[in-house]
Amino acid sequence: MHDVRGSIMRITDALRNSFNDVLITGSYLINKVFSIKTSPESTINEAEALSGMFRDVAVLIDDIGFLNSLGSLGVAKVRGSLTVFVYDIHDVRPFCNLMNLPCLEPWDQESLSKAIKESRDYSEAFELPYVVRLGPWLSIGESVSGIGVRHREPTFNKNWGETMRWGLNRLLDGVRRDMPEEVRVRSRDNITIINKGDGVLVSGSAWPFIKDHIDRVSNYSIVLSLYVNPLPKNSINAKYVVDPGDYLVRELSVNKLMSEDIDKWYNDLINNIIRQFFFREPGDPLMIIEWLFSKYRRQGEVPIIAIDPAYAHLIDIEGLTPSYDMLPTFFEPRSFDQIIDIVINPLMAVLAFLKSGYNYGRLIAVANPCTLMNQEKIIREIIDIKNEYLIIIPLIKDECKDAINVLSQIGVNYKVINYDPSTPLASLSGLLSIINSRGIVIVNIITNSMGKYMFKIDDEYCDNCGDCLRIKCPAIQLSRKPIIDTKICIGCGICQLVCSRGAIVKIP
Repeated sequence: MHDVRGSIMRITDALRNSFNDVLITGSYLINKVFSIKTSPESTINEAEALSGMFRDVAVLIDDIGFLNSLGSLGVAKVRGSLTVFVYDIHDVRPFCNLMNLPCLEPWDQESLSKAIKESRDYSEAFELPYVVRLGPWLSIGESVSGIGVRHREPTFNKNWGETMRWGLNRLLDGVRRDMPEEVRVRSRDNITIINKGDGVLVSGSAWPFIKDHIDRVSNYSIVLSLYVNPLPKNSINAKYVVDPGDYLVRELSVNKLMSEDIDKWYNDLINNIIRQFFFREPGDPLMIIEWLFSKYRRQGEVPIIAIDPAYAHLIDIEGLTPSYDMLPTFFEPRSFDQIIDIVINPLMAVLAFLKSGYNYGRLIAVANPCTLMNQEKIIREIIDIKNEYLIIIPLIKDECKDAINVLSQIGVNYKVINYDPSTPLASLSGLLSIINSRGIVIVNIITNSMGKYMFKIDDEYCDNCGDCLRIKCPAIQLSRKPIIDTKICIGCGICQLVCSRGAIVKIP
């Protein structure tokens, strides 16, 4: 499995060996690797000020953080250099196009060094922020060392021809800037062509896939472009593209090669990241939160449920799943995406809903513990409003454990539910009490006892109600009735906890 955390750390080392200042910010992904102190928008403001002092500045950010910083980035002025390195598991390229920001996409370690030099030098030359798109496809070895830091004393030249370069007018002139023709020249000068034949444009994010399937493109001319915005369309003359997603297909209006294969490969790559950072595998402790929401019922109530972007991967967007109820007599959500209403900063969502006076149901949010950091004022505002709300904070291992101290320091009352996977039924009453709680609830998930037991389904009690299937555990498979594959089961006990028929028992 690709070591995402190690790769990000090595990229960071390369940036520190290439820029005067390296700022780190972001959202759900970067928060898993670093302790984030400032918001993406504030970090871009800091980077702009440093660039104004003739410094070379790099910002390392993830895709959600990048989208949250577009407002600041769109009006940022540059004097030294300002490059935003985006660790992207979705696709920020269309937003670079929208904002007219030069965007590079390296495909290996050598092209990463080239992208660092290109963005650093030409961000200053064209006085534009540059974006470099990184991702799990980029394998970074131990030898990457950067290109060397240029020594620059901080200076501030007040005598440019542009009046009030960093004044209020930059905020009022709109966010879309013109792309200089010189940038388009640079994009044409940074094309790599391999072999002869009909041109196939391969995105940097697809290059590792192509390297492993090079025989399938041996009759084509492989084109690699360091710039993906502006894309040097006239210089490429590609008849096909190989790219996860449809960005290059739309840009060039050509067909996509190996569409299903590349999309499956990329999805597997992203799922590996999710498994590394977010427990998307058998025994995922967050499955219990999904189940609690699916069981949430109060007659006549219309709750609003918000979830932190850190857990957005939990949402199933594959559509409705079949009903497993033998005699369904009421509507029940079939998948998690039917339960979640909004993916957003959960604290701000709860505060907004409370201020609005919404009273058709309680407000429920699942917040990553890292979200609590530096949010004391917002938390105080929430608890001062007397209304029904529930904030659930899954505490897994040592993730942002200092966030709990934030609650203690500001005197917030919170309830702790200990969920021990080795004894799931003992945790049942505490977990179910969450549903009718008000305030902040911490689900302390004990992971060191995973794998203590195996489980099986007793056909005598199982009536195909479907509760165990809804947690989407790969160890639970549907035959005539659900069965548990003991080769996959790790003994977390979540299935026994959610079974309302008592049909799931420990194997002696």
